[in-house]
Amino acid sequence: MNPIHLEQLKKLSIFTTSDAAKCDITRAALSRAVEKGFIERLQRGLYGYIGREESEMQSFAEVAVRAKKGVICLLSALRYHNLTTEAPFQVWVCIRKGERAPKVDYPNIRIIRSRDTEDIGIITTVIDGVPVLVTDAERTIVDCFKFRSKVGIDVAIAALKEAKRAKKLDQGKLWKYAKHFRMTNIMMPYMEAI
Repeated sequence: MNPIHLEQLKKLSIFTTSDAAKCDITRAALSRAVEKGFIERLQRGLYGYIGREESEMQSFAEVAVRAKKGVICLLSALRYHNLTTEAPFQVWVCIRKGERAPKVDYPNIRIIRSRDTEDIGIITTVIDGVPVLVTDAERTIVDCFKFRSKVGIDVAIAALKEAKRAKKLDQGKLWKYAKHFRMTNIMMPYMEAI
């Protein structure tokens, strides 16, 4: 494989065959690179550069490569922001209603469909060289109250308490998001109690 191609793959870290094709790397060249040990096949159509640094959040990067518009949310976002001690066994991803769900063999994903996937409260972070969309701490807490039937009200309350304790909470942003997503009446008693 061309050394220039190897440098491009090193920058991508985790990539799909279509990402490689954009860099003028053929499927045959990918197969040869796997055989020679330059890259590894993570799953069908998903590859990783062998020398990359892996993080605890690698599963988020793998999902982000497959679901370009998907947003890491709810329990996974709580884990990202260190607002929970639990490690969810699924990666929670929010996509727009009507969009096709990504096909991911591993890790297990839990799809949440919502009309409210607009850019409010969404940050872009880089994990293992891959840009990943994640809800910020305040939006994550509001989403936990919004989807309390899926995650449990106890999880939402615990996240709110932990965010306040760790001083990771911007009250102004929290109320702005609560108003936008129509959660003020539901969140008010818990906010007053804490």
